[in-house]
Amino acid sequence: MDRLRTVYPLFFTSVMLLLLLMTPAAACSDPPQGYYDSTIGLLGEDLRLALHEIIDDHTRFPYTSSATDTWDILGIIEEDPVNAANVITFYRNTSVSWFDQNTTDGWNREHTWPSSYGFTNDGSCNYPYSDVHQLRAASPSYNSARSNRPYDWCTSSSGCEVWPAEGTPFSNLSSGFGSAGSWEVWEDRRGDAARAIFYMETRYEGGTHGVTGCAEPDLRVTDDRALIVSDVTQNLGIAYMGLRSVLLEWHLEDPVSVTEQQRNDSVFSFQGNRNPYVDHPEFVCLVWVCPTSDTTPPAVPTGISAVAGECQVSLDWNDNFESDLASYSVYRSTDQAGPYSLISITSALSAYIDTDVDGAVQYHYQITAVDISGNESLASGSVSAIPITGPGCGAPPPDPGAVNIIISELMPNPLLVTDAAGEWFESFNRGSAEVDLDGWTIRDDDIDLHIIDAAGGLVIQPNEFLVLARDGDQASNGGVVADYVYGGSFILANSIDEVVLLDLDQLEHTRINYSAATFPYQSGVSSEISDLLAPDTADPLIWVSATTPYGLGDLGSPGDEGSAPLPPPPSADSFVRGDANQDLSVDISDPIMLLDYLFGSLSVLPCPDAADGNDDGDLNIADAVAILQYLFNNAGPLPAPFPDQGQDPTSDSLGC
Repeated sequence: MDRLRTVYPLFFTSVMLLLLLMTPAAACSDPPQGYYDSTIGLLGEDLRLALHEIIDDHTRFPYTSSATDTWDILGIIEEDPVNAANVITFYRNTSVSWFDQNTTDGWNREHTWPSSYGFTNDGSCNYPYSDVHQLRAASPSYNSARSNRPYDWCTSSSGCEVWPAEGTPFSNLSSGFGSAGSWEVWEDRRGDAARAIFYMETRYEGGTHGVTGCAEPDLRVTDDRALIVSDVTQNLGIAYMGLRSVLLEWHLEDPVSVTEQQRNDSVFSFQGNRNPYVDHPEFVCLVWVCPTSDTTPPAVPTGISAVAGECQVSLDWNDNFESDLASYSVYRSTDQAGPYSLISITSALSAYIDTDVDGAVQYHYQITAVDISGNESLASGSVSAIPITGPGCGAPPPDPGAVNIIISELMPNPLLVTDAAGEWFESFNRGSAEVDLDGWTIRDDDIDLHIIDAAGGLVIQPNEFLVLARDGDQASNGGVVADYVYGGSFILANSIDEVVLLDLDQLEHTRINYSAATFPYQSGVSSEISDLLAPDTADPLIWVSATTPYGLGDLGSPGDEGSAPLPPPPSADSFVRGDANQDLSVDISDPIMLLDYLFGSLSVLPCPDAADGNDDGDLNIADAVAILQYLFNNAGPLPAPFPDQGQDPTSDSLGC
């Protein structure tokens, strides 16, 4: 790839611009709702291990490759905000062209956790070596100067060498060599370096990768320099980096910035895991004991509001403005007097959507603010809301008869193209009626939402598949033939997410709650349903890994049944009693059509059996009367099949 970059610079310029355009907007976002729920109430080693389970087994991108690699990803996540073709170097703080790779005045890739301390560049198993949460763009001379020195303060008395951070009054400082040396990061990058190291200790816990089986090191942060040694048995044992007490100081001194939050979001879009110490800086002091004398809690959050929706309550409040603010905690009770239980920690975003609710139940909420040292404010005043009953929270689901749309396949993590180009999911119509999806809503349980806007409609016939994709260009999306393109406003997270389809009345018709831990997808392999008629299509046990290549070679079956046998086609004799015009509802238009057939100009009925309102095997005025009595005289239900679609239980000659 390096040779191609040299020979075809304009080509690679175009590629980089395309990647930048496909990258989600730079606004900071919270992790997926529920991402850190397993950590609630935990401290110390219990918390660290819970975080490990959340961020473990991420998707690896190659260090150097002709496909998307760490050069490409760093070009996006280290982008100069005033020049999209440049990257900002970590230590030197210069803006250099993405194309100036491994040049004296350009950039290369810095391992904040040096690979000599615990892991090696070992090809497809080099997860820590190519982990972008710890990789930074660096000036080659500064990268070389830092070498594998641990992070530590460097005092003038030790004869420190100055490495200026350009455009600032600050500098990096270095002294000594190897584990006996020190590298002091300049002021505005100290916290970034510290949180990268804390991420590495938490992510790499020894053992093997849960998907690939690759051996992984057990990385630990220490103050004991004697433990920080190069080890030839890399990826196999315990390895150390430091210095922990200094890194804790740096974490407190240099809080998480907007740029660091945006970087975390971008890495998550590629690797499918997050740095929890960027999302929740207070976790650092809850896992390790921070050297702080700060005992002052943040101000109490104000301006709390609660808005009820269908199966959810949306909370919002005013931002706190403390420089060391880390997160907000959301507490809930069904009794205004309490007790209130912690239900979520929201990072630094002053909003939360509670979806774990029952319809028609009144909930009361309080909010607290937490700073980077773990100090928590007093609780806000309570606000209340009653969620609207709907499918999944106390209301019956939509009629699954004639309209029965399911999600049948997911590709959250393509391998041969970027997620922004290659994500897609597939819907299947297992009902007996065609359905126009135009105006339906695609959403998750967080903020991702897209309303289908298809000129001329988006009709899915019975026993038909539709493929909905982020990118409709087969040349860039990996070879997917898309029936509809929903763009970048809705994404499929690699680690854990939801896909929900709602109709024009906002009734939920189908839902898949998937995660990398329960669904059998992986990088370059979709997850597809094995039984298209399964009663519970969200059950992970009925989903399997795709085995058929498509397009460029990722595995999936977009637009066909894959490994699931097609169900038999819907019976042509299925109908709903009284539905004379076959519009899937019984209303005044049906007896009007029947009367027009009996006494007017209409010569043919779409389904005579459906118009036979009293099921006597004959069409006459009595049938119109039966339908009208049902509609307006509380005469009770019409004969079967009613109200669901089905076949005529009595034999006659009318047919449908």
